[in-house]
Amino acid sequence: MRHLADLTDEKSASFYADVPAGDMKKFQAFCREFPYRQLVHAGIEWPYLDNARKGEALLMLSGALSIPDISWLSITHFGQAYHVIVPSYPAVHSMNDLVDGIAAILKHEGVKKAHVMGGSYGGFVAQVFVRRHPQLCRSLVLSHTFAPDPANAGSAHKMARWMKLLPEGILRWLMGRMLGKMMPPHDDRMVLMLGHFKELLYHRLTKVDMLGTVLRWGDYYARVFTPADLKRWPGRVLLVLADDDPGTPEAERAKLSALYPAARVHLFHGTGHVTSVLKEQEYQAVIDGFLRSNFKEIS
Repeated sequence: MRHLADLTDEKSASFYADVPAGDMKKFQAFCREFPYRQLVHAGIEWPYLDNARKGEALLMLSGALSIPDISWLSITHFGQAYHVIVPSYPAVHSMNDLVDGIAAILKHEGVKKAHVMGGSYGGFVAQVFVRRHPQLCRSLVLSHTFAPDPANAGSAHKMARWMKLLPEGILRWLMGRMLGKMMPPHDDRMVLMLGHFKELLYHRLTKVDMLGTVLRWGDYYARVFTPADLKRWPGRVLLVLADDDPGTPEAERAKLSALYPAARVHLFHGTGHVTSVLKEQEYQAVIDGFLRSNFKEIS
């Protein structure tokens, strides 16, 4: 699997015309430091990023756009201290299949236990992962995400049905409209991320990929989680949220906090759904502090 922003590809390069040269240089350094590896599990190819660093493992779970390059700032930062593994999501249709494949990657890499970090859609994956494979999870960081709600499962399944009938071009446009609501007004810090967003939606992801994302979305919504689910799991939980995130309004934040009553909670102000970019250093510092204290407390 190749990284995003391959400037030798004319179509890919067209999405990055306005990106400052310095930012592109830093991203290209990230691509060299984090090459894609690949595992075949259950007859399916599972690409993933891995810095092969010795020490504590950190499993980072990507958002709805499936390919982890868009989170390169966080991956680069946490890769300085952790053995970072970041899967790309194949177009499997169930969350169980997805997290089982991710568990197979950890096993393949010899990881017996990892801190698990998931943002947005990756938070859905992380919450399923910790319940299905708790023995692999040292701690849990959930960022800008929400709890499942069976009342919304029907709408996701309905979306998947009509997606099967629509041509790929229209699906790209519709997904762009839906996910674009999570992006803030123009900000110089967002130019490269917006290039990634456009390349993924309008060039890299296929109809099959998008359908898999929505089917897993419906699978997640249909689940019923309770605070008792992790009663015997010894790990700790951090919730990182923002007070103006359009994806997690106040009611959703309250439900998530109620689901993890012992969690440490950090609420950012005015950073929407993209705190990791708009408040890059502060975001990283909050998670760094949690992971360090967590390690000391449960070692």
